[in-house]
Amino acid sequence: MNSGKQMKDTDWVFGLCKDKERLKDKKGIKAHPTQKPLKLIQQVLLSASNKGDLIFNPFMGSGTTAVVAKALDRNWIGIEKEKKYVVLAKNRIKDFVKNAR
Repeated sequence: MNSGKQMKDTDWVFGLCKDKERLKDKKGIKAHPTQKPLKLIQQVLLSASNKGDLIFNPFMGSGTTAVVAKALDRNWIGIEKEKKYVVLAKNRIKDFVKNAR
């Protein structure tokens, strides 16, 4: 991914989720308080896994890890105890699959 070279700290600087990436509720407020940037999770999964690997996320939140895992051809399992975030993640993953076709 990095031409066989060690990654530098500057490769891991990412902005906050905003604009179209930031999920919002019907009132226009953040749908999840700690939504992670897609590029951050992409970097983590590319660095720590291979296509076909299983990614386990015990705190699924808004579903960022699941979306990135699907985009990178990884399998995933996610756990989330808050029903509103389960619904949010489920819809986000469904939208991603629908738009990826």
